[in-house]
Amino acid sequence: MQKRVIAVIPARLDSTRFPSKMLADDTGKPLIQYAWEVANAAACVDEVLVATDSPEIASRVKEFGGTLVMTGQHPNGTSRIAEAVEHIECDVVVNMQGDEPEMDPSVIDAAVEALGDHVMGTVCCDLLPEEVGNEHVVKVLVSEGTATDFVRVIPDGQAFRHLGLYVYKPAFLQQFIEMRATENEVSRRLEQMRAIDNGYTIAIAKVEHQPSGIDTPQQYAAFVNRINLTL
Repeated sequence: MQKRVIAVIPARLDSTRFPSKMLADDTGKPLIQYAWEVANAAACVDEVLVATDSPEIASRVKEFGGTLVMTGQHPNGTSRIAEAVEHIECDVVVNMQGDEPEMDPSVIDAAVEALGDHVMGTVCCDLLPEEVGNEHVVKVLVSEGTATDFVRVIPDGQAFRHLGLYVYKPAFLQQFIEMRATENEVSRRLEQMRAIDNGYTIAIAKVEHQPSGIDTPQQYAAFVNRINLTL
C-alpha cells in the first residue's frame, strides 16, 4: 500500500540573522517559493503545505499558488508543523525548511525511504574540509543506518554533515512536541537530541553533498549570484 506523504514548510517572518528572509525576492520570486518547488518535485510527496502565522508570508504564498495552513504562534517549526497536520490523514510528515532553496528533491525521497519502521528520520552527507571546524555546521554520528548523536564539534570518530530535513510518523510528531526539552537539546541548541535522549532511534539516509541553506544576507547574496549565472 502506497504511503501518503505530506511535506510541510514552517515559515515565520522574524529571523535573527536575516529578518524577513522567507520573503527575500532579489531573484524575482521569494525564497520560500524555491523550497516549495523542491518539495513538490520530490517523487514521494503527495501534498505540500506552508504553515505560518504571518499574513505577509501567507500573501506571497497565495501569489505563487501554494497551499496555506494558518497557525498560531510557535516556539519552533516542529510544533508549528504538528499543529498544521494534526487533523490531516497521512503516513509520513516531512519537515522541509523554507531556507533550503537548492536542496535536491531526491533528498526528501531518500529520507522517506529510510524511515521504514522508525518513528523519525533525517539525512546526512559527507563533510567538506571547511565544514569540519565550523560550529554552525551540525554533525551527526551514524551507526547501522541510524543517527547516534548530533554535535557541533566533532568528537573522536567519523561524522557526517547533518542536513536540516526531518521525516516523522504523524503520531510520534504529536508525541514529540509534548516531550520536555532535554539538557543536550538546550546546551547544543539541537532539537533532535530530544528524541535520542528519550530513547528513540532516528533513521538516517546518506546522500550526495548538498548546498548549504540560507542563514545570512551574505549567503542569500551568493545564492542570488548563482541563480543569475544560470539565467
